[in-house]
Amino acid sequence: MTPEEARALGKRSGEARRKLSLADVEAALGALESPADARRWAEQASRWALAGVIPGSIANGVASLMREWRALWELQVDLHALARLERRIKELEGELAAARAAAGRAAP
Repeated sequence: MTPEEARALGKRSGEARRKLSLADVEAALGALESPADARRWAEQASRWALAGVIPGSIANGVASLMREWRALWELQVDLHALARLERRIKELEGELAAARAAAGRAAP
C-alpha cells in the first residue's frame, strides 16, 4: 500500500468515526417545512447510517419521525382546506338568504 492510499484510507476511517455536531446536522438537513424536506431528512439519515456515521436505529427513528411529521402536515393542509370550505358555505348561505329575501319582497 502506498502512502497516498494509506492516507486516503485513514481519512475515510476518520470520517466514518466522526460524530456529527448539531451544526453539521442543521447544515446538512436544512429546514423541515414540506414533505420534500421530510423525505430529504430521511434520505440523509439513511446515508449517514450506511456510512456508519450514525447507528441504524437512529436512522429508523428519523424515518419514523418523518412519517409522523408528514401525517401531521397532511392533517394541517386538510384542516386549512376544511376552513376554506366552511367559509365558502357561509358565503353561499348568505347569498341564498339574500336571494330568498329579495324574492319574498318581490312577490305581491
